[in-house]
Amino acid sequence: MKKYLIIFFITILIILTTLIKTSTRELETEIFNSEEKIKILLNKKELIQLQNSYLSSPERLFELKDKFFSKDFRFLEFKQFIYLSHDTK
Repeated sequence: MKKYLIIFFITILIILTTLIKTSTRELETEIFNSEEKIKILLNKKELIQLQNSYLSSPERLFELKDKFFSKDFRFLEFKQFIYLSHDTK
């Protein structure tokens, strides 16, 4: 009887160890995948910030204006703006 009890406990321990190991492995893969996604998003964020800072610098804006638009732009004073209102009745 004592022998059967020992074999039973060993079997239970092996099964529990297997279950715990499997769940741990799954958690590790989830953590790894999450970390990889975070790295990808951080890289995208850095690239977007770089593009934003490059494109929105005043010097770059003037370069783009000169390159793509004619020189027919004129500056308006704030007083020169006309406000239109659309009344729906």
